[in-house]
Amino acid sequence: MDRQTVIQTRIKKFQAKMEEAGLNLAVVSRSVNVFYFTDFNPLNFSMASYVLIPAKGEACLLLNAIRGPRSNELSGLRNIKLYGKWSDNPSVAKDAYEAIRIIGRSYQLGELKIGSDLGSLTYTAYLKICEALEVKELTDIGGLIDDEKTIKDELAIDRMRKAAVIGNAGMDKMIAELRAGATEAAAVMEAKYTMQKVWLEKFSEYDVTGFGSPEASIQDMLTATCSSGVRTSYGAESARNIVPAKGDLVLPIIIAKLGGYSIENERSLYVDHLDDYRMKVFETVIEARENVFRAIRPGKTFAELYQEAKTVFERNGFGDFLPGRIGHGIGMTGHEHPSVAPAYKVPLQPGMVFTVEPGLMSAKFGGVRPSDTVLVTETGYELLTDTENGILKM
Repeated sequence: MDRQTVIQTRIKKFQAKMEEAGLNLAVVSRSVNVFYFTDFNPLNFSMASYVLIPAKGEACLLLNAIRGPRSNELSGLRNIKLYGKWSDNPSVAKDAYEAIRIIGRSYQLGELKIGSDLGSLTYTAYLKICEALEVKELTDIGGLIDDEKTIKDELAIDRMRKAAVIGNAGMDKMIAELRAGATEAAAVMEAKYTMQKVWLEKFSEYDVTGFGSPEASIQDMLTATCSSGVRTSYGAESARNIVPAKGDLVLPIIIAKLGGYSIENERSLYVDHLDDYRMKVFETVIEARENVFRAIRPGKTFAELYQEAKTVFERNGFGDFLPGRIGHGIGMTGHEHPSVAPAYKVPLQPGMVFTVEPGLMSAKFGGVRPSDTVLVTETGYELLTDTENGILKM
């Protein structure tokens, strides 16, 4: 696929949304949204990056001058402007706000109605952008951009399939190590190493970096963790250098990101034996999972998928432990719109990617929560995380 064509298609679709909303300029600042419209990750976000999108005309990637050489090599959006001073990289202004003023005026848009993804802007940046563009306020367009990212295009789907190959290898290795008697931490270490090897052998033309913040960059997003015992109810937990004990529930988790796009693979296991109550919990979760998968097809709503799991939970006597959701959208971030939850009466459409993770979790007994990443197709779904599943024993 032609990367530049994909990026231009994304921009043109968003420009149509801008016109519908009465906006004539967007100043995009959130790191994942800058990436969505450029396919470029600056890695370090200590100096702000922006994409300026007019309702009509050519969008522009605006970066600090130090990012010039890298963006010239890697950005899918080829109209790149720089601000600040670094080496002999040419810039249009001494700082980002002056550059925004210059670029904004160059579009000759007349009276401006400007949108920005306000959740990522500091109040100071908000005021300076308003001053630079001579407007009183900015309209929040975070939701508009999130809607655009809900249906994955060919580029996104291809990368998520590749990320799944890496993540599945990591999960297979982690389960094998746990069954061989490894500690949580040792199994995680081996899973990470396996993922790095698969990346190197098959997909090294893509980076595995995450989207950082002004405080830190994220150089590696082939990640794994594991918990056991009551800690499986925590939802998220760091691995410890302990061997899961007999009778424990165990929750290994893989998040693999490739070329900016993530998949999630989680599995639930038990060690040697389970008491009757926790075995009923496990069986109920697997039954709920199977019900949800049978229901996945275009036209079904996320709320209806939730109801499929809820029905099983309540029928088996676990109504008091109902989760708030049983899955979520996934893509450039680990949790995206929409949620598989009662309030989301959004119909499934081909190209949507989300997790299926009905779970029962309580500090009284631990947690069972396998999670799979699925792609909605024209007739049903494609399972991206196809590692061993079910009632898994160690």
